[in-house]
Amino acid sequence: RPCSKVAALPATVLILGESGTGKELLARLIHRESGAEDSPFVAVNLAAIPNDLVESTLFGHEKGAFTGAIRQQLGKFELATGGTLFLDEVGDLRYELQAKLLRAIQEGEIERVGGTHAIKTDFRLIAATNTDLSKAVKAGTFREDLFYRLNVIPIQLPALRDRIEDVPELARFFLRRFNVKFRKDIQGIADSTLRILGSHWWPGNIRELENLVERLVAISDKNWITDEDLPIEFHVAQLNSAQPAVDHLLDRAVSTFERNFIIRALEKEGWNVTATARSLGIPLSTMKFKMDRLEIRALARKRRGN
Repeated sequence: RPCSKVAALPATVLILGESGTGKELLARLIHRESGAEDSPFVAVNLAAIPNDLVESTLFGHEKGAFTGAIRQQLGKFELATGGTLFLDEVGDLRYELQAKLLRAIQEGEIERVGGTHAIKTDFRLIAATNTDLSKAVKAGTFREDLFYRLNVIPIQLPALRDRIEDVPELARFFLRRFNVKFRKDIQGIADSTLRILGSHWWPGNIRELENLVERLVAISDKNWITDEDLPIEFHVAQLNSAQPAVDHLLDRAVSTFERNFIIRALEKEGWNVTATARSLGIPLSTMKFKMDRLEIRALARKRRGN
């Protein structure tokens, strides 16, 4: 497999792609396939670290190096020794720190903030970004020499909308993961539901699909994920793209919207049916009728029991 071939090489990998395309998932797969699954995998999202903390986070610091440095701290580079260091959003790294990263890659050594000597490091580097680094080099915001050091084995991850055929397998993968997380035993996702997922544009890429499956598993009290569990926007997309059976799709979309709306109202009221009916301004008898029609009653009982 291509991933196994890349994993077998000790070279630096640069993963490119839109936000949410699964860059960290791929980095972890490369780490595992390299045979180093028992060694550290240290992930750092450079875009999420405040500017004044990036240097000490990456390289560590000595006690007293700056105000608040009350003890020595190892940086991510040292923590990744013997394993893999994954630098996400490397295109956001401050220009003045890019030289230190370049030295760490070239010389295999770093220096802690406030330190006086070099420290040897040994790790596999995988970097990722949704920035066009070649354009950043031309704009003068990214070092050309660092770009070439990172761009040894480039991997371009396509957006999920460009690999729709992967949606079913990814959805099933996330279903298995969240079955474990929520201690559920949902058997699968209906074929018709997978077809609806395949018609979605997925602007949030794999992360959007992951978040969707997590919510579906969390609120489901059935053995299968079906069309009725999907949010309204997925059915609207079907209405826009499908000419036959429009009336049926519209009815299903309305029912789905109503079911999700009532579930969210119940969640807000702590699954108290009477309080929810009052907040929605409908009689309790109507609320119970809708819950039976939309198959919410069992879910409400289970949530109240928890």
